Amino acid sequence: MKNNVLIPVILFIIIISGFTQVKPPVKKVYAYKQASIPGIIPASDENDIKQNNGAKKTERKQNNNYWFYLSIPKRENISITGLWISGKQHGIKSEIVINLPVKKIVFTGLEKNDTTIMVPVTRDKIILVYPSGEIPDDSKYALNFAKTNELVIRYTSNGKTHYTTIKKIKELNPDVRQ
Repeated sequence: MKNNVLIPVILFIIIISGFTQVKPPVKKVYAYKQASIPGIIPASDENDIKQNNGAKKTERKQNNNYWFYLSIPKRENISITGLWISGKQHGIKSEIVINLPVKKIVFTGLEKNDTTIMVPVTRDKIILVYPSGEIPDDSKYALNFAKTNELVIRYTSNGKTHYTTIKKIKELNPDVRQ
């Protein structure tokens, strides 16, 4: 008889605990990258060639600018503690975004420029996160996420560590500057 009473109570507790599990605070991630086209590369002069033991100046590599926006509930507070882009950990800079929507004007070099809405108007709090240079990896756990995701962000909330990932960062057209 006691077993017949305990089984429904245990089932009830299991069902209720499933509904009350804490969800990670990050609701949505908006992730963008934009190629940074280098300006005119100066021609090497004789002094440059002599300083490099006869080697010509190396070509500049293409860099990307990154913008990552995290949408969280208004009253939530989180601390960004890690950022991995294409498997490499980066230092972090972040700030709260107040003016929404977030728009990016892409200068096409034509009469009309392209405008992309990066973050729509929302009632949530928006945090802009962007990299500040590569740093040594500090988490093998995050590197496992980085193997299959272009973007991994680690953050803490209420003393718990969470990860959010993006498989592929949305690529914006490069700006054309004169």
